[in-house]
Amino acid sequence: MWGFTLIEMLVAISIIIILTLITVPIYQGSRKELALQRATGKLAQDLRSAQEMAMAAREFQGAVPEGGYGIYLTSGMSDRYILFADTNGNFQYGDGELVDDIYFETGVEISQLSPASPLTITFTPPDPTTRVNGSTSTAAAIILRSENSTTSINVLPTGLIFIE
Repeated sequence: MWGFTLIEMLVAISIIIILTLITVPIYQGSRKELALQRATGKLAQDLRSAQEMAMAAREFQGAVPEGGYGIYLTSGMSDRYILFADTNGNFQYGDGELVDDIYFETGVEISQLSPASPLTITFTPPDPTTRVNGSTSTAAAIILRSENSTTSINVLPTGLIFIE
């Protein structure tokens, strides 16, 4: 007769329990890391989208925004950022300019903004001209963090957007 002894079953169950105890914490950490990567990619994509809307002279509320489109970030709202249309051309986010309010996934937040908080990045048609807090000669760095890791998105005065 073929079968398992009690010792063989206890060894098999012990191995399953040990593998589960090792795998579950690794899965939780990688899940948070993936959320951070998705949030970083989404923010970079939305920056590129604002840039493309400015190049295409996309209308907002029936007119092309004088100051183009931009992204507004602040450490006071570390769980989200705002995509806006700069209707008055002041290169800042203001009332009535909201295009979209985008929230990060749970556990992801803004860690640091450079050169300062709040940080406004605008793209003005037709080139588009890139402005960081109104300046055409300043680069921007946005650092996002999750529980144990960080990523950085950089925007250069030339309009280049890259993730580090």
